[in-house]
Amino acid sequence: MNAVVILLLAALLGCGPATAQALRLPAPPAARFDPVPDTLLPLDAALRDDAGRHVKLATLFDRPVVLVPGYYTCPNLCSTLFEGVLQALALSGLGAGDYRLVGLSVDPRDGAAAAATRKRVYAALLPGGAADLTLLTGDAATLARLELALGYRAVPDAATGQLAHAAGFVVVATDGRIARAFSGVRFDPAGLRAAVKAAARAEPAPSFGQQVLLLCAHYAPTSGLHTGAALAGVRAGVLLLPLLFVCWLWRRRGGRP
Repeated sequence: MNAVVILLLAALLGCGPATAQALRLPAPPAARFDPVPDTLLPLDAALRDDAGRHVKLATLFDRPVVLVPGYYTCPNLCSTLFEGVLQALALSGLGAGDYRLVGLSVDPRDGAAAAATRKRVYAALLPGGAADLTLLTGDAATLARLELALGYRAVPDAATGQLAHAAGFVVVATDGRIARAFSGVRFDPAGLRAAVKAAARAEPAPSFGQQVLLLCAHYAPTSGLHTGAALAGVRAGVLLLPLLFVCWLWRRRGGRP
């Protein structure tokens, strides 16, 4: 047993720099989404709605807001994300008027026409219809303030002209503070319902230990796929775990086979 373990470890550790380099994951992308609960959004932010009207962010908080950042001309992740939110809301048991669903384009090139086109599609899938849905656009300076408050960053891709960005949304209480954040593209309807109800009562945000975070290691936002290096890292972990277990068991038995 001792000899087998030594040989396996030697094979893994002695493969040279090339193998070690292949097992290392690349740096995470510059795009990010890490909202901080209880952060106050800039309620004085001046935006435009899907009809082209000027609107202050504060006027939308007559009820809890489900705020989904992205952009309306995105060919990849944004529609999948928004459809995931719509599906979770439809299955949550929440009724019309319990919340306001707000889309926020982080691309200053988006205008009211792009927002109106998306709204026609999304409103048909929403329990409350267009009355519960607002899609916003804004200028670069205003959007930068909102992204900072949301812990959100989208990065232009020089090759495609698209924006690389993370997938997620926040539930915001009626006082404009972030109550809960959700990451990913598919969401638990019961969890979303609880977050909206808590936001309506202005309850404190749940602690880190109370939340299950959906983490996506090295996601390629422009393509909607995981990177090859991330998948290689997962496969390497699957191969190493049994070996580590065998080593632990061998040491626990005092080196006896």
